[in-house]
Amino acid sequence: MASPKFLQLLLLVFTLFHHTVSGHELMHICSVSANYSTNDPYETSLTALLSYLNNEAPSTGFAMGSQGQGLNQTHGLALCRGDLSSTDCENCVFLASNGIVNECPHNKGAITLHEACTVRYSNNNFLGQTVSNVMLCTTSEKNVNGIIPEFGEKTQEFLSQISIEALLHPKFYKAGKLDIDMYGTVYGYAQCSEDLSLSNCNKCLTKSLAYLRECGDEKDGVSVYSGNCRVRYEIYPFLNDLNSSTTDPDAMSPYPAPESSAHGLEHEIPIVIGLLSLFLVTYYYAMIQ
Repeated sequence: MASPKFLQLLLLVFTLFHHTVSGHELMHICSVSANYSTNDPYETSLTALLSYLNNEAPSTGFAMGSQGQGLNQTHGLALCRGDLSSTDCENCVFLASNGIVNECPHNKGAITLHEACTVRYSNNNFLGQTVSNVMLCTTSEKNVNGIIPEFGEKTQEFLSQISIEALLHPKFYKAGKLDIDMYGTVYGYAQCSEDLSLSNCNKCLTKSLAYLRECGDEKDGVSVYSGNCRVRYEIYPFLNDLNSSTTDPDAMSPYPAPESSAHGLEHEIPIVIGLLSLFLVTYYYAMIQ
C-alpha cells in the first residue's frame, strides 16, 4: 500500500496539473457589505450552491440557482465561454468557485472572472440584472492602427455584428472571424449570461463595446469582461468552435462539438512533462519505503 506521504504528493501533482490545464483568474471582487461566520447557516447554503453550480454548469455551459431560506439564502451563477467542452467548463468552474471562497473568506457576495468562465454569488438576488460597476479590460501590447489605420473601425464593426448575432442565439453566444486586407484574420466572440433578458444582454454588450473602444481598439487583441457579458478579439485562433479553413463567419456554427478539450496545452507541455516526472519520482520513492 502506498504511504501517506506518497498520497499527499500525488494529490499535489494532480492539483498542479488541474491548474495548468484550466486557466487562471483575471480578477475577483469581494462583497464589503455582509459577512458570515464559520458554521453559519449561510455557509451551508453557499456550499450547497457552489456544489450545484459545479454539477450543473458543465453540461450546458451555464447554471444559476438559489439555496437556503430568508436571511441565509444565497444566489449564484456560473458561466463558461461558449466554445468550451464540458470537461474544460467543469475545470474552470471548479477552480473559480474554490478560489473565490479562499480569496473572499466569509463574504456573502463575490465574483471571480476567469478567461474561460465566471462564477458569482450574493445574498442579494442579482439574477437577471446587469452589473454596471464590474468591468475589466485586457489588451495586447501591439498597436495595429499604425499599420492598418482602419483596424479599430473594422474590429468594432465585426464585434458589433457578432454581438447582434449573439442576441439571436438561445445561449447568447456567437463566435466568428474576419479577414482584414493586408493584415490577416481576426477572431472574436460575444456572450451574455443566460439569466439576462434580451434587452439587458444588449445593454451589457453595448456597454462592453463602448468600453473596448476606450480601452484600446487599436491593439491587435482586446478583451472586455463583466459580471454578465464578455467580448473579445485576437489575431490568432483561440476558440474551439472556429474552423480555421472557413473565412465566412456566417458559415460557422457556434456549437459544433470541440475536437479536443485540451486547447492551449501546447504552451503547457513542458510543465505537464515536469509534473509527470515528479509523479514517477514520487511513485518510485513510495515503492522503496
